[in-house]
Amino acid sequence: MTKSVLVIGGGLVGTSSAYFSAREGLNVTLLEQKSIGYGASGRNPGFVWLHCRNPGWALDVSKKGRALYDDLRRDLPIPFEFRAEGGLIYFHDERQAPVFEEFVAARRADGLDMSLIGNKEVRDLVGPIREDVAGASFCAEDAQINTPTVVAALAAGARAEGADLREGVTVSKLIFSAGRIIGVETNEGNFFADKVVVASGAWTEKLLRASGLEVPIGRERLQVMATKPMPQQIKPVVYGPIATKAYSLFRNLPSWDDALFRSKVEEESGFEMLTLASQRANGEILIGCPMDYPAEVDLFPTLDGLKAIADDIIADFPGLKKAGIDRVWAGVLPFTSDMAPVIDEIAPGLVVAAGHVFGNSAGPMTGKLISQLLTETEPEIDMTEVRWNRELDPVIPGATVHW
Repeated sequence: MTKSVLVIGGGLVGTSSAYFSAREGLNVTLLEQKSIGYGASGRNPGFVWLHCRNPGWALDVSKKGRALYDDLRRDLPIPFEFRAEGGLIYFHDERQAPVFEEFVAARRADGLDMSLIGNKEVRDLVGPIREDVAGASFCAEDAQINTPTVVAALAAGARAEGADLREGVTVSKLIFSAGRIIGVETNEGNFFADKVVVASGAWTEKLLRASGLEVPIGRERLQVMATKPMPQQIKPVVYGPIATKAYSLFRNLPSWDDALFRSKVEEESGFEMLTLASQRANGEILIGCPMDYPAEVDLFPTLDGLKAIADDIIADFPGLKKAGIDRVWAGVLPFTSDMAPVIDEIAPGLVVAAGHVFGNSAGPMTGKLISQLLTETEPEIDMTEVRWNRELDPVIPGATVHW
């Protein structure tokens, strides 16, 4: 029987695992190498994005995760920023319209609250967008969080339930005894527990390899800008049309034509762009994102990446051309070749919960599933698709991946 747990990583998955496990009466210690919310959870634009989640585990966990935010807002000891005003992917070329019509029909068949909206509706929702926008797919179930505030609330909830959260503790290696993982080596000494949960996101592959274990989790870097606070003018979370090629749900449609979803910015910069915009409660607008795939975790934005953001956003959001830029940064998302995380006990005493390329929708729910695994409770979702021993392709640094 599991009584004590070490959680490695202080992002959404780690803090939610600590919170739900402590709530179940387990003795929980969380170790974070920098500060709570330092990694991907502190650096993403906050999309709780059901719009393009594949049917099966990804959509199931995202729907449950979206609903879980209502419970967390009620139960956690401090508030966090959450806004449920939907999400859209706009398009501005009428030749793209048949693809969006097919996409909306397919998503509605999958059970999502999805509709196709026109120019006026898009412009009412997204003030700075180009006047000739043709339409958009709109999902009423999408939402937005200020992710660092959610992580802080989960951390506070975990502490309130008795968990010990320690920052500045770097785990270097797992400790084995008689074929079982019993703890970890760190810069602050050794820590021991009945189970170790690795929820270290983009750092997971390196950590496990140091202990002779292989879990092929890659790294996708997204570069982001934030404007100075502006009057509220963007209600939903927003993706642009060239973002669609990142998703198999679009690429597999009968009317899909890859040539219609490429841009001059991509050709000139060499980046694939995930054009996006979202506005936080304080008025700042987050914009991005060029994507690349570094061999190691790299949290620095680049000049060519920032130029690509500026060129892309000015073209599609002329209302932001004169916006003051407050800060820039990069975040690194973890992913696997099939875009589903690994959530499983991969060796006796060792649980991995990593590879969440859609962590905002799945992260807190993953923490709840981890607590169910640790307490040997039947999980709320069939976990077959996220088992460790499924066939996954190796990660190739620098190679573009699609979801």
